[in-house]
Amino acid sequence: MNNTTLKISLILSLLLLAMTASAKSKRITAKSFSKLQATVNALGAENLPRTLVVMDDDDTLTMMSCPDQDNADTCQYLGGPAWYSWQEQLISTQSHYKVADNSDELINISALLLAMNNMNYTQELIPRVLHDLTESGVKLLVLTARGGSDISATVSQFSNLKQPFATDQKENFLTFINNNALHGMNSNLASLASPFQPTDCLASRSISYQQGVMYVAGQNKGHMLKCLLKRTQSTLINNIVFIDDTLQNVKDVAQAFKNDCNYNVIAMHYTALKKHKTALTHGKNAHLFQAYAHGQWEKIKATLKNQLQAPAAID
Repeated sequence: MNNTTLKISLILSLLLLAMTASAKSKRITAKSFSKLQATVNALGAENLPRTLVVMDDDDTLTMMSCPDQDNADTCQYLGGPAWYSWQEQLISTQSHYKVADNSDELINISALLLAMNNMNYTQELIPRVLHDLTESGVKLLVLTARGGSDISATVSQFSNLKQPFATDQKENFLTFINNNALHGMNSNLASLASPFQPTDCLASRSISYQQGVMYVAGQNKGHMLKCLLKRTQSTLINNIVFIDDTLQNVKDVAQAFKNDCNYNVIAMHYTALKKHKTALTHGKNAHLFQAYAHGQWEKIKATLKNQLQAPAAID
């Protein structure tokens, strides 16, 4: 190897090391969307148009009705993430509180309950925070564990949420997300032909991307996010700020981008509802909340059986 070749090889090696060193992923905790806003703004105004904010839905962006989060007596647990996690644990038990004997049954019941409920923002400041970020050029993505069977319910829920800071007063949360999301590679739509099951993305189940919302059907959010970036107009994106109330999802995203020199990733564990969620299974009144949620389900099930000839998700 001559000196010229050696120098070129050395320069290329140094450039590669610099690129790898410049890319990073880290995990932090956030009790409020105000920290999300501050974290994004800290990237610098010049970097905001190259930034993608990725948000979980259930118990991050939205939640079942809960007028006073400090008073669990006012909250509906039935159909929410804490209730779902609790029911997952009951499947293999003989508990009289369990609603399903297997995962498929639980998914069907959960989809039914989601379709019957509107949602609220987890924090009142969310519409303002997201509006201000998009005014600075930030792109948005909702990355939900919900599956294709929940698309209709999600569209309805997001359509019923107001975005009071939008220029167009008729704009709702769904149109707001859609208007500020990543477009497909060969289209001007924030959607991809769905459902699809990309084997190159380690997807064992079908996923969907519709109107700025990606439905990953409970699969690894880190893998699924990388999958979407490959299929959308994301070449200008080099900063990703991810927020989710489930710690494992935060870990998965941070791990997926750990050695990716194309992106700087900040994965945020959202803990605003930690006390609220814990109250269902570990709080001093957990047995009361569980009994109440069970009673609600039994009444719904009885009503459906009495009033419908072939109710969905009900044996």
